[in-house]
Amino acid sequence: MKRFGFAESCCTTPSAMWFWCASFAAFFGITLLLGRAWPELQQYGDTMLLGSLAAACFVNFGRNRTLHCGLTGPLFLMGAVVALLIDAGIWPVDSDVLWGVVLIGVALAFFIEWRTVGRRGSHA
Repeated sequence: MKRFGFAESCCTTPSAMWFWCASFAAFFGITLLLGRAWPELQQYGDTMLLGSLAAACFVNFGRNRTLHCGLTGPLFLMGAVVALLIDAGIWPVDSDVLWGVVLIGVALAFFIEWRTVGRRGSHA
């Protein structure tokens, strides 16, 4: 049985991953600075994290057209809205449920990308 390397088993490229990581670090760094400037924002940590993940996915999708970022960007954005409602005390949902749904959604996005793009051998 043939062993597949990373480039053959995943649909994204290392450069696209590094671009996403750099984008996420920049966006999350900005939210951390905002939290230091306005201490009231620090209670919205999950919202800022999910918002940063969404922004990084949207930027990465715009540049590299990775399918999973096209799927997870809106997921993270919806998660940020739900986290905002939870953190503000408007919607009494356990944040563990939110993170469970987000993790399942991310796994599904990578699975969908692997099944559709990865099987054809084309890389984003």
